[in-house]
Amino acid sequence: MGTKQRPQYKENPNPVHAYRLRMHIHDAPGPLRVTVSATQHDVVTPECLPPPNANPGGHLSPIPTNDIPFQLERASEAEYTGVFYTDGIIDEDYHGRGICRWELIQVQVQLKASGTEGETRFIVSLDKNELSGGGPKTVYYWKGGYPRSFMDDFPDYGVTSVEDVREGLRGDLFSVTITAESPRQ
Repeated sequence: MGTKQRPQYKENPNPVHAYRLRMHIHDAPGPLRVTVSATQHDVVTPECLPPPNANPGGHLSPIPTNDIPFQLERASEAEYTGVFYTDGIIDEDYHGRGICRWELIQVQVQLKASGTEGETRFIVSLDKNELSGGGPKTVYYWKGGYPRSFMDDFPDYGVTSVEDVREGLRGDLFSVTITAESPRQ
């Protein structure tokens, strides 16, 4: 019994919907290095996917997701900039059931002290709703998790409000602010 190969989703070779990401690091306890900068795109038209009876056990097809890395360049000691695209995957009929439409779900940056295995991953992201809002987003992290936390490769998503941090620890935070701007036409 042959198994059908999953289609190869195609990255857009000529994306046009660009955003400039600006990231500013404030009061970090030491150097931070960008280890991941990528956009996540998901299929938003599940009706284009194979039907449940085409999958073993009749389960729904998982929603396809695809990450596209982009380059962040250091603009200063505490600032990075880079360009990413919201139209990174080609909308196409991949399964013979109609056009699969892809949307940007989030843009994410991961930072580590030196980038070595086991260090805390400080993660900051903008989801598609925050992206369309256009304002800056600041995330606060506990300095005690730098460079390593109690757990290897700990994913620290931080908090977006200092009020969420116990009052006695608020002086022991650093922050990362990201803003995505659509270039002026």
